[in-house]
Amino acid sequence: MSKHNIVKATFALLDDNGDLIKDATKGLSTDGIYVADHNGEGFSQINVSAIEAPGTPGWGNGQIKRTAYGKSMPTLALTALDLEFKINQMLKGFTQSATTGAWVRQLPKPHVAMIAESQSLDGDISIYECFNNIEFVEEASNNSTDTNSEAAYSTTLNGTVLTPLKPNIFLAANGVQQPYMIAKSNDANFSLDKLMAETFGGYTKSTSATTVVTPGK
Repeated sequence: MSKHNIVKATFALLDDNGDLIKDATKGLSTDGIYVADHNGEGFSQINVSAIEAPGTPGWGNGQIKRTAYGKSMPTLALTALDLEFKINQMLKGFTQSATTGAWVRQLPKPHVAMIAESQSLDGDISIYECFNNIEFVEEASNNSTDTNSEAAYSTTLNGTVLTPLKPNIFLAANGVQQPYMIAKSNDANFSLDKLMAETFGGYTKSTSATTVVTPGK
């Protein structure tokens, strides 16, 4: 089916075991989840490439008898209208200096989980593209002077999607693990809570009041 529009992008940091980091300092929030949808904040592009590649035909007796398919190797290209500064640095794996307060690149990269939500053309159906283990880079920082027009540059992040961290998630019907899941809100057996739990390292929706994260741009 066709889809349009970015409803929202939701992020989390996971530890090396694939568990959600629920910490306002080490993670993205006290419940581990960050929805990039605050004042002035959101994404204008979320593009997923290389989910699949064309197969290589196998010839025999002058005919194509089978096709060989390589692994799924998705990559992401994100463009933000704005993204809270601290969140942007943490998604890339930058750490903050206690001396200067500046953020500095650190390896290895963190494990980032993400769900990108779009919608059907009539807007009644939500579509969720899910990734459990992404490494993000921000390749460049562009700056220009303002004139009688404002020179503004959007944040652009490129992500490499790695194998999910736990062995029992993102499984096809034959039990083979894949790096990408897509869901539709009106499909049989759809559960957003279970989808978020699988993608975000065991996340459970709080039964208490939701913690509001105020960006410090």
